[in-house]
Amino acid sequence: MLGVAMIVILAGLCFAIIFPYFIPQALEPFFTKITGTDLSTLTQSEIVFHNLLSGVIGGTMFGWGIMIALLSYKLLKTPSDWIWSVVALSLAAWYILDTLASALAGSTLNVLLNTGILILALPPLIAMRSAIVRGLRDFN
Repeated sequence: MLGVAMIVILAGLCFAIIFPYFIPQALEPFFTKITGTDLSTLTQSEIVFHNLLSGVIGGTMFGWGIMIALLSYKLLKTPSDWIWSVVALSLAAWYILDTLASALAGSTLNVLLNTGILILALPPLIAMRSAIVRGLRDFN
């Protein structure tokens, strides 16, 4: 889970700072697929709004990634059912809502990205749950 959390943290930084201000072309496939146009057609006020949304999304991802990292680290040191539930439920809530919204918007690329992250997150999440059920206190 720590590896997945680091991916989410890095993606959050990219969405908040790197993509909108340094390499906006990285978001071009998403933007073009959804809108049918490219970023060069945006007015200055639309660019500002786009950057605001990117910052909000990135900041949320960054904070969520830090929370998952800290909870996962604590869970590795002291297996606890409530910590596992927080991580598992937040992962499920993110995946369902983000993937549904992406599918409704026609962003197959984001659906695939979300599914890839979920596939990476499930094995450690399941392993942590198994350790809790078995009552292991030294799960590392």
